[in-house]
Amino acid sequence: MPLHDVQQGETLLGLAAANGLKDYTAILDHADNADLKKTRPDPGILKEGDRVFIPNCELLQHPSAVDASHKFKVTRPKAWLRLAVKDADGKALANRKYELTIESASFSGNTDASGIIEQPAPVDAASGSLKVYLDDTTAEEWTLMIGHMDPIDTDSGIAARLANLGFDSIAAFQEIAGLEVTGTADDTLRQKLAAFYDPAQDESAS
Repeated sequence: MPLHDVQQGETLLGLAAANGLKDYTAILDHADNADLKKTRPDPGILKEGDRVFIPNCELLQHPSAVDASHKFKVTRPKAWLRLAVKDADGKALANRKYELTIESASFSGNTDASGIIEQPAPVDAASGSLKVYLDDTTAEEWTLMIGHMDPIDTDSGIAARLANLGFDSIAAFQEIAGLEVTGTADDTLRQKLAAFYDPAQDESAS
C-alpha cells in the first residue's frame, strides 16, 4: 500500500482499524515508519500532512473441518477517551454529574475526585459533546473534536493546549507557570505545558 497522507483528525488507532490491522502497532512498529515512531509515539496524535506507511492486512487462516460449522469471535478495537474537567481557575470539577456523547452513543455518570472522566470509545470516533452540571440547574457544555489535537512540537499543538487550559497567549501561561515571560515557545515551555496538560494535574495548586 502506498504512503498515506494524514488528514486532520486521523489517528494511528483509526487508520489501523480502517485498514483491517490488529492494532496501531502494526503501523507504528513497521520499519518504514521508523522516523514517524520517533516523532509521533502517541497513537492518538498525528498532524495533518504526516506521511504514514500502512502495511497490507495479512490473511488469518484457521485450519478446520470442511463439513462443520464454526464460530469466530471478532472484537472491535476500542480506545479510551480520558477527559479532565476543570473550572476557569484550573481546579478539578470533582464528583459532578455529566452527560457525554461520542458520535451516536450517550453515557452519563459522575466525574471522579480528580474531575476525570474515562470512557471506552470507538477508535475512529471523531466528535462528541460533554455537559457537566455545576449544580442542579447550571451546566457547562463543550463540543469535543476527538483526535484533532496536533502534536505539542507544533505551534498549532501548543495553541490548542493553551486554549483548552484557558490561556489566551504563551506569555500568560509562562507567567502563571513561573517561567521566564518571553512570549515564544521553547523546549522548557513545551515540557511545562505537557505537565500542566496531564489530565491528573490540578493547575490551581501549581
